[in-house]
Amino acid sequence: MPRLAWTDLANSPGNAFLIVGELAPCFAGGRRDDDPFDSARLRFAANLIVRTCSHLKLQGPFAVQPSREGNSLIIQCVVTEHEDFARLGEVAGGYEIEASLWCGHRHFLLDNATHEALLAVAGQPDGRGAGRRARAASREAEEQRHRWGHD
Repeated sequence: MPRLAWTDLANSPGNAFLIVGELAPCFAGGRRDDDPFDSARLRFAANLIVRTCSHLKLQGPFAVQPSREGNSLIIQCVVTEHEDFARLGEVAGGYEIEASLWCGHRHFLLDNATHEALLAVAGQPDGRGAGRRARAASREAEEQRHRWGHD
């Protein structure tokens, strides 16, 4: 089923299931000095969850949202079907917690072992265009350096 905007599903918690993955400090190589807000790791994790949902061929729609809560980096996924909630739970592991407003709520730690389990379903990310984007960024940096008279 299709991926929807976060607000389309998250605004109706009584009709959906929430799965929350907390990024372990070691996930995706850990924090980097050149990315103080961990944006790259959050994007990487969100893309992994989206690919996992797509490859599981979920029965209902889903939405994925990266977020920061305090010092934690988390990826939230909302699904509308109990079967999809169960299937994602099997792959991601973790444990169910008090659902509160949601139909169900599961929490898991996105560490290297969970990454491998999700990757077995999701497959490797599509890297087409990565070299082109890197060359364009390098070219832009070089042009900026010459524009401002730096050497």
